[in-house]
Amino acid sequence: MPTETIGTQHQFGYEWAAYPEIVPLYKEQFRRWLGPFPLEGFKGKRFLDGGCGIGRNSFWALSEGAQSGIAIDYDDRTVAVARKNLATFPNCDVRFQSIYDFDEIAVVDVAFSIGVIHHLADPRKALERLVNAIVPGGTLIVWLYAREGNELFLSVIDPLRKLVTSRLPNFVTHWIAFCLTVLLKGYLALPHKRPYELLLRGHSFRQLEAIVLDQLIPSIAHYWTADEIRALISDLPLSNVTLTHTNKMSWTLTATRA
Repeated sequence: MPTETIGTQHQFGYEWAAYPEIVPLYKEQFRRWLGPFPLEGFKGKRFLDGGCGIGRNSFWALSEGAQSGIAIDYDDRTVAVARKNLATFPNCDVRFQSIYDFDEIAVVDVAFSIGVIHHLADPRKALERLVNAIVPGGTLIVWLYAREGNELFLSVIDPLRKLVTSRLPNFVTHWIAFCLTVLLKGYLALPHKRPYELLLRGHSFRQLEAIVLDQLIPSIAHYWTADEIRALISDLPLSNVTLTHTNKMSWTLTATRA
């Protein structure tokens, strides 16, 4: 396991321990992150959630009638929260496990990874593991940060993350996140047209603070162009590859396991 990834996972473990709850608006977020794959498409399917966090995405897949789920993450605090949130679903196996170490072959119908691959030191290896887990004809879904649509963010906030907040003690970064969330609330009160800002308006201050903290703490955060994502999956056994510019600021990659 690359040391950079271990550091990032522990940073997210702090976040998920601080914000463990699943709120209804997460369902709409997940629906958007799935791109053209319908949330209802999980019914009767076996899935792998690569980097499950608090289990919020697995929760909605299971609620839609998934046959079974495997939810994995690589921080003790994160896994403990996910197990609690998914305790009502005995058909979901929540594991302390890295995506890099998932070596089961053709065991699920759908493998998804939401907001994880762009934080990894070796994203290609993680994608290979996800693809290998899918049965032929099954579906891969990966949600990734986009460079397109984030130009202002990348020129202002991301340098702050790289040079300052990802290096600070988590409680200090948490305080900075609170201050920035106050500014974000004011910004969201202005007129907006972009889908993501309109979605954010529905969040409470606490959930907005969690989103801001999520942007400030990771030591690794890749923002990829569409062409870079296509290069990242080149030579993988995939067909029907689709890239959706989700919320005009991220990419949802969907593909069929050939």
